[in-house]
Amino acid sequence: MTLFVHMKIQTIDSNQERQILTAMIVDKTVLGRISTKWQNGMFRNNYANLIAAWCIDYFNKYEKAPMKHIENLFENWAEKNKDKDTITLIEKFLGTLSEDYKQLKKETNSDYIIDLSGKYLNQVKLERLADAIQGDIDSGKVEKAKDRVNTFNQIELGGGEGVNVLQDKEAIKEAFEDKQEPLIVYPKDLGKFFGDAFEREGFISFLAPEKRGKSWLLIDVAYRAMLQRKKVVFFAVGDMSQNQVMRRFMIRVTQRPFYPREVYYPIHMYKDHEDEMATVRYKVRRFTKPLSWRRAMRACRLVMRKKIKSKEPLLKLSCHPNSTLKVKEIKNILKIWERESWIPDVIIIDYADILNMDYAHLEGRERINETWKQMRALSQIYHCLLVTATQSDANSYNTKTMGKMNFSDDKRKFAHVTGMIGINQTNEEKEKGIMRLNWIVRREEEYHENKCIHVAGCLSLGNPLIKSCFEKE
Repeated sequence: MTLFVHMKIQTIDSNQERQILTAMIVDKTVLGRISTKWQNGMFRNNYANLIAAWCIDYFNKYEKAPMKHIENLFENWAEKNKDKDTITLIEKFLGTLSEDYKQLKKETNSDYIIDLSGKYLNQVKLERLADAIQGDIDSGKVEKAKDRVNTFNQIELGGGEGVNVLQDKEAIKEAFEDKQEPLIVYPKDLGKFFGDAFEREGFISFLAPEKRGKSWLLIDVAYRAMLQRKKVVFFAVGDMSQNQVMRRFMIRVTQRPFYPREVYYPIHMYKDHEDEMATVRYKVRRFTKPLSWRRAMRACRLVMRKKIKSKEPLLKLSCHPNSTLKVKEIKNILKIWERESWIPDVIIIDYADILNMDYAHLEGRERINETWKQMRALSQIYHCLLVTATQSDANSYNTKTMGKMNFSDDKRKFAHVTGMIGINQTNEEKEKGIMRLNWIVRREEEYHENKCIHVAGCLSLGNPLIKSCFEKE
């Protein structure tokens, strides 16, 4: 008789257990990794172990997650069992899942859940070991208690897990499936320029002089990620107040300027060899009324209903005074949200240079390097995309297209990012609302510093990337 049959039936009050079970139902990557370590009764609760066992059996037969078939597996089991308490608990849990199992899969952060599973299952195993050891001590079986300690083996799953490179089929499959698509997809030429750079565990930074539109681009990344149903947190760390950031987001949501004005909206863009600057055609749009909070609220509801099609909080904003927030404190904030089952897919930090870099044992550039190392670790710990921005050097003001020599403070920033994007703009381009983006650093992909994509936007409507084009070859 297996261990979990004797466990007291109880509701799952662990968000971690819910997250892991849900992922096992919809995500074959998570299910495949757990299946290689599975033993009966690894969860705390009876019904959680039942659901997990169904998922493992299904995966072993079909090499995929059960998805909606979990309901059939439950019905087949319920017909043969009279345990009403367990039946009720499973019905209640399955009822909390969305009917759109494919969408649940898209919203799962596979690598993070695998890490979480390793920690959780080891915690359960240690709790049972502690109970067994205490029972031995109470019975005077000290040697048996020692043997339990000496023979204990933790479950190797997630971060730090040893992988057999030539034999671990699930690890090999995961390595290929992990590169299928980026977290954020841009349209047309912008999509070609960014490629798959905005992926999980990516660390991207924009590089530009001050007042070049870094914050607008970070807001653009956050907004597009949200529209594509990714969980996004935007940390404003001192450059703007909460009200200022909220106004910019509301301008983007409503696609209206804050004050009445005439704006020039780009409708077409092209670039020939001979021209010094890209050519843009604009449409004049006139707004006669200021933006109100009521109009903004209506627009927010419309976006949630028509575009996102969800009431789930996908975009969070966390604002802090200049130079007060450390990367460590960002982790603490994320841990609080983690308890509420909110795990980010995308972290935006606006911007890296004004984080608190006060480390007691470090001075000067070592503090900068440590901060960028910690940001990189944050993207790896949460298996998310982290996007930030940094100031370029003084020479960049007079440089048409920036390169690796335009770093500020510490060139090791380039070593930590998976991609560094330059924001280039001459005075004439600034007057026309045109920017040029170029890759200064990009891992795993071929790039050329001098090859730019030309973009036109309308900051009065909160959108810096409306039209884009490459120079004709």
